[in-house]
Amino acid sequence: MSKAQQTKLNIDLSDKLANFLITQPRVLKKYASCSYVVFSSKNFELNKLNHHLIDELLLEGKGVVKAEETDNFTKPWIFTAVN
Repeated sequence: MSKAQQTKLNIDLSDKLANFLITQPRVLKKYASCSYVVFSSKNFELNKLNHHLIDELLLEGKGVVKAEETDNFTKPWIFTAVN
């Protein structure tokens, strides 16, 4: 997968996440100073590449939250703080 493809897929997935987060102020507050790295429920190649993004952010000293898309309508995202 090219960097351009990865970027486009991450933008699309991040848009889905942002639309969810605007309805979840408690999640926004809990992870206020963190960077979110998105993970697809279907695209495992993208997920593998995004794991590298987590490592890079941690090396920069940033707080990171892994945001995993699910196929569950009632709980569409799972959030995990990464240290």
